[in-house]
Amino acid sequence: MSGVDVMGMRARVLMSAVVLAALIGSVIAPPSKAATPLPDPARAGFADRLYRLDCGHSLANDESVWTPGENVGRPIEFSSTCWLIKRGGKWLLWDTGVPESALNDPKGWSTLPQLIVYHLDKTISGQLSAVGLKPDDIQYVAISHTHGDHIGNVALFPNATVLIQRVEYEWISSPDGPNANVNQLKALARKLMGTPKHLQLLDGNTDVFGDGSVTLFPTPGHTPGSQSLLVHLRKSGFIILSGDVAHLDANFRNNVVPTLNTDKAASIASMEKVRTMMGTYHAQLFINHDKAQTDTLKIIPAFYD
Repeated sequence: MSGVDVMGMRARVLMSAVVLAALIGSVIAPPSKAATPLPDPARAGFADRLYRLDCGHSLANDESVWTPGENVGRPIEFSSTCWLIKRGGKWLLWDTGVPESALNDPKGWSTLPQLIVYHLDKTISGQLSAVGLKPDDIQYVAISHTHGDHIGNVALFPNATVLIQRVEYEWISSPDGPNANVNQLKALARKLMGTPKHLQLLDGNTDVFGDGSVTLFPTPGHTPGSQSLLVHLRKSGFIILSGDVAHLDANFRNNVVPTLNTDKAASIASMEKVRTMMGTYHAQLFINHDKAQTDTLKIIPAFYD
């Protein structure tokens, strides 16, 4: 066999290997969705209803973790909120809250036992039943980020498409860093997320229904792939669901960044981004963990429309 023939054979073998690897990758890798522009406020479609679900409440023993330099050793109570969106015949759930296994457990459940304990008074599946739904009726589960109080019940929705930023999904399997609390949160996230059967990795802004009614947009800082949600309702207008871009209204107004956040500069930039969007869309901001605000909001079966 000539040198030319050998080189040609090697080239064909190499090309076959590349094609095979690409085919294997296409089977194994979760599907992704490319970024889309933020909606035009004047042309955005409408979601039909927005419901708040009680997804737990927590007591932390040191508020200064969330307000560095202030309130050292002072306890603070947080709300944990999930949101259910109806758009036509489809349903999207935003976050899944504290695991249902914590229901009425006097000891509670925790992501970081030395710092915070969560309690659950209502199950997410029980609250869905209040509007005639079962977990299998949910088409989409959108995840703000992978901390345990936001993904505690992902496994209840095996048939839903899980929407999460690619950066976030890859981060929880990345090497540990210097912050032991963050490393512990990542380990718990890997356990709670598992391997969703229908996983869609997002690369930036995502128009979920294709009409501007529900848009996911990156707000990194609390975690590398955190995202928030913009929903458009006919009567209520635009509402931004915070995720954990801020935990308290005062933090949001004053650019206060918790010590558990992975990137302070990105956290401040994300808060500024949300403020800009609130101006552009004349939007309200619902802050997930701000109990004072949460207690004033409608809860399922009442809704915003």
